[in-house]
Amino acid sequence: MKLIIIIILNLIITNKQAVARSFTDFPSTEYRIGLYKDYTIDIEKITHLIIVGSAAKEDSDQFFQSGISRAYRYKELYPSHQVVFISSPDVLNRTDEEVFNKYEVIIVKKVFEKLISKNMINEMNIYNRIASIDFFGHASPWALKIGDMNSSFSPYENQEELQILKEKLLPNAYANLNACNTGFTIAPDLSEILGIPVSGSLTSSMFETIESDGKWYKELDAKNENSIEHNSFSYNQSVLCSLGLCTRMKSSRDNYSSVWGNFKEGGLSFSKFFCKFENNDGRCEKGMANSLISFPSILPLKLYSNREDFELVALDWLCSTAKDRSSFSNCTKGIKEAITRRDLVFQSHPKNELMCDFNSCRAKVLCKLDSDGDPLVGTCHLKTHQNPEPTNIVREFISIMEGFKQLKVFGI
Repeated sequence: MKLIIIIILNLIITNKQAVARSFTDFPSTEYRIGLYKDYTIDIEKITHLIIVGSAAKEDSDQFFQSGISRAYRYKELYPSHQVVFISSPDVLNRTDEEVFNKYEVIIVKKVFEKLISKNMINEMNIYNRIASIDFFGHASPWALKIGDMNSSFSPYENQEELQILKEKLLPNAYANLNACNTGFTIAPDLSEILGIPVSGSLTSSMFETIESDGKWYKELDAKNENSIEHNSFSYNQSVLCSLGLCTRMKSSRDNYSSVWGNFKEGGLSFSKFFCKFENNDGRCEKGMANSLISFPSILPLKLYSNREDFELVALDWLCSTAKDRSSFSNCTKGIKEAITRRDLVFQSHPKNELMCDFNSCRAKVLCKLDSDGDPLVGTCHLKTHQNPEPTNIVREFISIMEGFKQLKVFGI
């Protein structure tokens, strides 16, 4: 009761301050804290944090929808947990409040400041029992774009505040960074500081929608005739796509080629987990597996799901669909055959595949610099090695399945 009163008082103070200002005094940006399927924040509840970055007034609300898909899974699996959104969505042709309301995220706090790193981490540090962190949005190879007007987050620039956050992470916690190129620097650095597995992309991160065959396809591969209005595959019950529950993000099948440059030297076609810490207790593998239980996939896993169902979701996490409808099955077959042969060699990426382990992917992003020493947009490329016998995806699959085994041994 004391906690609820404090939160209400804080909201009243915030609202009074807002009323006292004139409209012209408002900062150009603001951010909101929202709850999914709950109404009152409790800092002692087990909490799943979802940060949705700025769409820069250029993109739709698909980042927010991707967050909603994950949030829905959290509430299915853990009804007593709370799912907290931290976001300044900045979507095209819609106010931030309209975005929160459209997807039924209850706004519990509005702050008339930019969502800068300090504010974001302060909001995260409110909660004492954090089970997961998910980010959906844009990124450079060095920082997440969390708010408008060049507001970004880089782990090592916020190390002191993140050390406080580290103490609040539960066993088997994890983070997923759904954005372009987060696997080169951001995910490994965040994993090292927080001591948890963190997944990141080594290429573009793209939107996928589910189709009538129960599989998820990237927008360029989607077939209009296979579109659906209800998702009866990914959740415990059939849900409306209009509620944001048919969109998710996954890595591209190809090398990155966009704003920052052309990374023709290599890539990786799945979101890679990094565990840049001593892993004597297996928390790397257990955290990886724990993340997949709540992944919006081809079927809804439960806390007591069997190995066969979990394996299907693990393969969905790792393998990509394509216009060629046999692409996904070829990938799953390739993983299993590589394990049977025991050489673990299978190339899932169509071009040079980076050489990855839990610490890095041995690839450095090099760019021309401007007069201030900052990377110039459009000039970047990779410095890396040729990888004639890649084993990335097979080793990742083995680690995920080992994590599932450990979770079952100790109880999820």
